[in-house]
Amino acid sequence: MVKLLTNLLRIPIFVFLFVLNTSFHGTLVSLCAPIKFVIPLSGWRRLWGRVSYWISGGFIITNNFLLNVFYHLEWDIEGLVNLRTDGTYLVISNHLSLLDIPVAQGIFLKQIPFLLFFIKQRLLWIPFLGQALWALEYPTMKRYSKETLKSHPELRGKDLETAKLSCEKLRGHPVTILNYAEGTRFTPEKHARTKSSFINLLKPRAGGIHTVLSSLGDEITSILNVTLVYPGHSSPNFSDLLFGRVHKIVVRIESLKLGEGVVPSLETIRAKGGSLAVRNCLNELWKAKDKFISKIHSDAELKAETTQPTREPFSTESVGVSSTTPFSSE
Repeated sequence: MVKLLTNLLRIPIFVFLFVLNTSFHGTLVSLCAPIKFVIPLSGWRRLWGRVSYWISGGFIITNNFLLNVFYHLEWDIEGLVNLRTDGTYLVISNHLSLLDIPVAQGIFLKQIPFLLFFIKQRLLWIPFLGQALWALEYPTMKRYSKETLKSHPELRGKDLETAKLSCEKLRGHPVTILNYAEGTRFTPEKHARTKSSFINLLKPRAGGIHTVLSSLGDEITSILNVTLVYPGHSSPNFSDLLFGRVHKIVVRIESLKLGEGVVPSLETIRAKGGSLAVRNCLNELWKAKDKFISKIHSDAELKAETTQPTREPFSTESVGVSSTTPFSSE
């Protein structure tokens, strides 16, 4: 009964403030687009690009604050070391939930350059949203349906060409590109349909990552291999967060260098067969991710069997939040 009353109060307030935060900061970023566009000088555009990122940082900080106030999540984060805001990074991660992006934004804010990820080109034509994405210089991909490719086979590979051109525009600037190699969020249904050989993951795709590494490989500071786990949830949705069913988030960040370990060298990536080398690398990384995720879920099940924790959602103290939590109000 107490939990029901808590959610009746908490959910509408949190959703209202989340929508307000999104609308406010989204409008401000959208207004930067015409100002940035009106004078075609690179220095002017860089200035308003930085303003856009600063406003977006305010959006992320506010989201972090709301999550910290309304949902006391337990964080287990390792690997946030030796990062630079003036570097160039490729972040690769498994994809489990709509929560993944705010989690990544909260973790890496002020640690590395602002996170960008590939968007569909048609999103740029949506009022306000498209302007905001353009102002933030999100790289684009023009994707074609299977039906279109079947009737127009000459369009195969055009999406990657568009992505390569977008990456070229980012050269020479500190940047972080986030890539969810599986291409879509994990669900048990997708896992069964695609016949994935992994227990907790979908098959990784090499095309987008190969394009980024081929284009920006000589400027890459590091590849950050991120593993996300929500113990007790294979694929939590937004309602799981709203109803307080997500209690803990585990994040592991591994810094990788080109030409070291299972990661191919830039020469191999740019040579014939480079895409296959990247695919083999991803498969090896995904094997390690799969084992780690299975262990986390197994430990969570064992803990649930032996303990019955009580939770205080509106306690004034942070419950089990690690010192590295991105959702600190400090």
